[in-house]
Amino acid sequence: MVWSIRSAVMGVALVSFAAPAFADETTLAAGAGYRRPIVELAAAYEKQSGDKLLQVYGHMGQVLAQARESSQIALVCGDKAVLEKAKDLGFAQIAPLGLGRLVIAYRKGLTLAKPEDLAASEFKRIGIPDQASAVYGKAGRQFLERSGLAATIDARLVPVATVPQVTSYVASGEVDAGFINATDAIGAAGNIGGYVAVDSKLYDPAEIVCGVRAPAAKVAEGFVQFLGTEQARTILQRYGL
Repeated sequence: MVWSIRSAVMGVALVSFAAPAFADETTLAAGAGYRRPIVELAAAYEKQSGDKLLQVYGHMGQVLAQARESSQIALVCGDKAVLEKAKDLGFAQIAPLGLGRLVIAYRKGLTLAKPEDLAASEFKRIGIPDQASAVYGKAGRQFLERSGLAATIDARLVPVATVPQVTSYVASGEVDAGFINATDAIGAAGNIGGYVAVDSKLYDPAEIVCGVRAPAAKVAEGFVQFLGTEQARTILQRYGL
């Protein structure tokens, strides 16, 4: 039997399920801002175990909706505070990945010495992920409010769904700067002008974790055990986690 995850919302990957070609397989859904390290983690785990981790990505509102629609999603990765509120998903275990950091990326040809310089006139278009559901969209909104910059910058904001979309817009020059996480900024270093970190006091901390749904699938348990290895920690640290 073939089962498909479908979504008309931008930012959610389309995945088809068919008869397993691996020893075992399950599905992981994660916030799009952590796609780069999770793809690498999944590939390393698959190589070691022979199992398969299918993956879907979006902002956390989309991710949770997908998980509620399908029991085949055994792992959900994202902001711990968001996962803890989703009690209906029945997480049996929470495995830490690291602490997420909000940064402001800027396009090539511009320079941003500190976050407050975003108010300068050359930053005419500023990308921000979904401010209601995306972790770094909410963090960006908190920074703007707590720094007192909202009144100056709100009219310049270009809302999109996810962190990778903001990163793509910065890389292409469609926006002058954008709110993303350090993980995506590190991965896109060659395509953007650079990035500056936002003071962690100006937004709520984002503890990034993977939740394992009950009853725990064998592959999900194996992946969580892999997250505790030196190989996994090396990958996560390389992406700023």
